[in-house]
Amino acid sequence: MDEGCRKAIFIAGGIGITPVSAMARRARALDIDYEIHYSGRSRAGMAMIDELGALHGDRLHLYIKEEGNRNDLNALLARSDRSAQIYACGPERMVQALERACAGWPDDALRVEHFATTLGTLDPSKEQPFEVELKDSGLTVTVPADQTLLSTLRCAGIDIQSDCEEGLCGSCEVRVLAGKVDHRDVVLTRGERESNTRMMACCSRAVPGTTLVLEL
Repeated sequence: MDEGCRKAIFIAGGIGITPVSAMARRARALDIDYEIHYSGRSRAGMAMIDELGALHGDRLHLYIKEEGNRNDLNALLARSDRSAQIYACGPERMVQALERACAGWPDDALRVEHFATTLGTLDPSKEQPFEVELKDSGLTVTVPADQTLLSTLRCAGIDIQSDCEEGLCGSCEVRVLAGKVDHRDVVLTRGERESNTRMMACCSRAVPGTTLVLEL
């Protein structure tokens, strides 16, 4: 979460309330203007409702399907607010609806944590090998079509931290000094991708014909 933001809109679906609740608690501690929109199938199946209500009061808005109350994302986000950022976690259908609802908002206003992705799935028949120069190590390695940058770096003795290895968590981020990245993660914002200064080694690759130079 950008702790310098003026307003935060937190949107959670189901178990997505777990990371959202932590950010909302932090926003409260920092005296950031915020609101929480939490959706679920049934009241009994929604985690932490009492705790959230006690802590956040009327900043918490519940949308419970069994009770006939659903979050109208288009109505909620109909008016763009340049002072606000939107933080969301939930099912893919909700995430896609959010992306559509935020079409008129500033770039990177929407920040999402995904449960799953297929963007980083490696299909060797469609990939091309590429070269990577490791500035600090003085090495040049070739990433084959059937390997990820992460596995190639490890084979070269470069220790890179990782967790999900699906482009979801951001643990394997490396700094890019030169070259054009084919981003396949769901971590970086549009602006961060366009800056071309970092990439996720577990899934992203070089644009064909490009040599990447990394700060490793």
